[in-house]
Amino acid sequence: MPVALSGTVALLAWRAGSLSRSGAGAALLVGTVCLTAGRAWGLFLVLWFVLAALASKVGQRAKAAATGDVVAKGGPRDALQVLANGGVYAAAALVALLRPEDAGVAAAIGAAALVAAGADTLATETGTLSKGRPWSLRTGSFVPTGTSGAVSVPGSVGMLLAALGFALSAHWVGLIPMSAVAAVALAGVTGAVVDTVVGAWWQARRWCPSCEGETEQHRHRCGTTTVHYRGVSWLGNDAVNLLCTVAGAAAMGAILRIAIS
Repeated sequence: MPVALSGTVALLAWRAGSLSRSGAGAALLVGTVCLTAGRAWGLFLVLWFVLAALASKVGQRAKAAATGDVVAKGGPRDALQVLANGGVYAAAALVALLRPEDAGVAAAIGAAALVAAGADTLATETGTLSKGRPWSLRTGSFVPTGTSGAVSVPGSVGMLLAALGFALSAHWVGLIPMSAVAAVALAGVTGAVVDTVVGAWWQARRWCPSCEGETEQHRHRCGTTTVHYRGVSWLGNDAVNLLCTVAGAAAMGAILRIAIS
């Protein structure tokens, strides 16, 4: 049953253009693990994906036009994007499945990881829709829309509201108790902030010699092959997104440890 349900959701998402073929395959794997762990695990994952997909559809053409010269990936999510956002959550679900005595702790940590991914996603989506340009944490100057490590007021508000909304959703589906909502939301914000900081200082940046501008694309939209400019060459957007979820999970783990001690 879990395979059939997750396969149906992945197929529908692929048909709707939210997932690529590889993304649908990864979603099938992640979804099966989470649904096997329990109804609440699967419901929160599906709810998260639906909300994130809807947010990406709002103003899609305008956002693509604004970020087309900068972002490395657009359109349907591929396997790396699915695993970067949902891999830690699936790992927590697996822990809950194999160690029922730790299910409560695993649920809080897994929820925090997915909330961090959601907060980061909504921060990007709302910030990109803003008419004003974001400013870089590293340089303090205004940068093109879609630049990693940049912030804006609308994006920051979107991040905070999303963290609280996703944490409440985790409670609504029965994954975490109401008493854990604030902590999960805080851990999610922590993960999203880590994503922004890493994106500002260490994420790989490339340079288009033809357009004479920074980008994250290996082949720029103009057709020119770009060269590594600064940052860690292998640290792309998917790796930073994974760090976001790891940081959210780690923050929740730290909160639980402090609460117990």
